[in-house]
Amino acid sequence: MLSDLIGYDPLLSGGVFTFGGTGTIFYGCKLGVEKMFGGRSMIEGIREDVKIIASETSHYSKLNVAGWLGIGTKNLVSIPTTNKNEMSLTDLENYMMQAFNNEEKIAAIIATLGTTDAFGIDDLAAIVRLRDQLAAEYELEHPPHIHADAVIGWVWAVFKDYDFTNNSLGFHARTLRSLQDSLERIRSLHMADSVGIDFHKTGYSPYITSAFIAKNRKDLTLLSRKPEQMPYLYQFGSYHPGIYTLECSRSGAGALAALANIRLFGKQGYQVLIGHVVEMSELLRERLEAYPFIHVINDYNYGPVTLFRIYPEEVDAKDTFKRELNDADYREQLEKNNTYNRQIFNYFHERAICGDGVLLSWTSACRHSNCSCRSPIAAIKSYILSPWTDLNAVDMVVRQVLEAQMELNKKTK
Repeated sequence: MLSDLIGYDPLLSGGVFTFGGTGTIFYGCKLGVEKMFGGRSMIEGIREDVKIIASETSHYSKLNVAGWLGIGTKNLVSIPTTNKNEMSLTDLENYMMQAFNNEEKIAAIIATLGTTDAFGIDDLAAIVRLRDQLAAEYELEHPPHIHADAVIGWVWAVFKDYDFTNNSLGFHARTLRSLQDSLERIRSLHMADSVGIDFHKTGYSPYITSAFIAKNRKDLTLLSRKPEQMPYLYQFGSYHPGIYTLECSRSGAGALAALANIRLFGKQGYQVLIGHVVEMSELLRERLEAYPFIHVINDYNYGPVTLFRIYPEEVDAKDTFKRELNDADYREQLEKNNTYNRQIFNYFHERAICGDGVLLSWTSACRHSNCSCRSPIAAIKSYILSPWTDLNAVDMVVRQVLEAQMELNKKTK
């Protein structure tokens, strides 16, 4: 079912449920390493440097993967991102050409389909085309394996057959635009060599329900061990995923929970859930944008995440944010604005912990200035995933943000 949803051939693909989103990236990068060395590194180890590429806004688990695989974090290459929080294709191409000119080996490219902080979606189709173009140009025997870290964004694939013109679920025009924009990138999941999926995020299942799927299940043989090395197993039957899995003993609860939710919700159920949280997020953005001293800083990312900064009422937020991004002389004020936002966040966070109001979160470095100093730009973060979030909750967010600002202004006068 999952292969069919993302566009893989179910007869050719294969996979396994594993230990969270980190596990899916681990499997993807490990496949890249084994493909690079023809399966020899399972026996001989990694005897030379290989690179893993990911965007600078991709999940921090890439550090764990690079370290635990023995590749080393020094060989993890972070590609800058655009103002849409997606991997810069120009920077990716420049790095790959430089690497191939220097005869360096790139084992894997991690494309993020829904970043944790901003719901940025990498242009997977363009990344695959670039990989294929350079592989032909440099006559690479083993092109980099492309793993789509779609643990958050995969579920938008349920909209592939949604009739946006008739719009039977009655989404608002702004929501339709957002869903269609995200879907355009999610449609390309079938182009990746492997995909990571989390049901315990946008799949609305309990922990841990993470699936790793390889486009070609024959790739999994690169991870396999000989059955005679485990003589007390595999005494009967023909399905033995333990031959190629990292895990030995593990629960089947994750796979069963995912299956239960797929059968319970179906495509339309997930359309209702995801459409609702996107609609609530768009309503929140609409209300925040009505205030000239509030700026949504991930305005090109159309998922359930809203990142915003608040400034003193006399400040034009849009112009100030531009200066924070591009003016090196504005660094000191940028840091003051970070502190201002943190104080506002602390106010309503304390209220929420006491059961009074909504719980938002904080990210300290979702964006960096474009100047050489690369100063972090912090933000208050709304991540709507609850199907019970309604317009009252959205209005409460805005109201409490304004109340927090008012209280802070009183203290500083």
